[in-house]
Amino acid sequence: MTDDLCRFFVPGPTWVRPAILQEMMRPMIGHRSAEFRDLFRRINAGLKPLFDTAQTTFVVTATGTGVMQAALENCVARRVLVTTCGAFSERWLAIAESLGYEADRLDVPWGKAVDVDVLADHIASRRARYDAVTITYNETSTGVTNDVAALARVVREESPDTLILVDAVSALGGMPMHFDEWDLDVCLASVQKCLALPPGITVTAVSDRAFARAKKHPYRGTYFDFVQYAARAAEDSVPSTPSIPHFYGLARQLDDILRGETLERRFERHQQMRDITIERTSHFAKLAADREVASPTVTALQPVKSPDVIRAEMKKRGYTLGGGYGEWKETSFRIGHMGDITIESLEAMLDALTEVAAS
Repeated sequence: MTDDLCRFFVPGPTWVRPAILQEMMRPMIGHRSAEFRDLFRRINAGLKPLFDTAQTTFVVTATGTGVMQAALENCVARRVLVTTCGAFSERWLAIAESLGYEADRLDVPWGKAVDVDVLADHIASRRARYDAVTITYNETSTGVTNDVAALARVVREESPDTLILVDAVSALGGMPMHFDEWDLDVCLASVQKCLALPPGITVTAVSDRAFARAKKHPYRGTYFDFVQYAARAAEDSVPSTPSIPHFYGLARQLDDILRGETLERRFERHQQMRDITIERTSHFAKLAADREVASPTVTALQPVKSPDVIRAEMKKRGYTLGGGYGEWKETSFRIGHMGDITIESLEAMLDALTEVAAS
């Protein structure tokens, strides 16, 4: 991936390579055409290894928030447990409450990950079982990664029939995902973060168990009906008109990731970028998250100088950094180091950031 150096370090939407933008300008085709079915097959063949699943995958023309709502509407009849550790994990709660579900909240302080033992104790102490538990793989507001495998294992041990819904928005494509091995039920990721496309579509994996649950829900809506998405996916199609330019870009990006860089090297690059960022900012900013759960894709920093001043000075030098979010809005800024950003681009930005912080 040798396009121009990136100067855009917002934790979503992320920088998009010119080659991907060019791919999205291909001529329009009909979404019921043979050409589109070929494109769909190409994408679906790439989504299977990305999620590491043999179960159903598909693409929804909506942002991750839309598919979070869809996961709840398809999988929850009454009660859901939401694990929260930041602003985006709290979005599950807001959506669940807006839909009228009985939503319990298992909260941990910002900067920390959800504790496996606390989750186990919480589920075991409840008489009524939850229809689903939500987990946020990578909390973008705090730069914290949750141990999805361990948390999912606890849910299976304590409540085998409870479905596991995972937001992997700022993780998929930058961190390992093992949908089948971890025994998940829904995993979603909008493409504007680690997959480095413009925002507008969300890739999704859904288990056979989740489809069985969805079929029992008569009021799961039309646009976000997982059963219809699965039926159409079996025909290499979609239920309604998709964003075809995004499909072109996604097909190219999956090819480049799987057959170019490879997933293993991509994951290694993200880990290296995290470590470089933490090491090079340590003398002028405090890492906001616990180091042992620090994200490979986004770093939240609490600097000695005003974060707004730092971002403004970096903007003058041509670099865009992410602002603080939610509870940390006034005290932190964030560096998105995900997607197709190279180590060379990151190092160049950190050179400028070091000068700004020292001035």
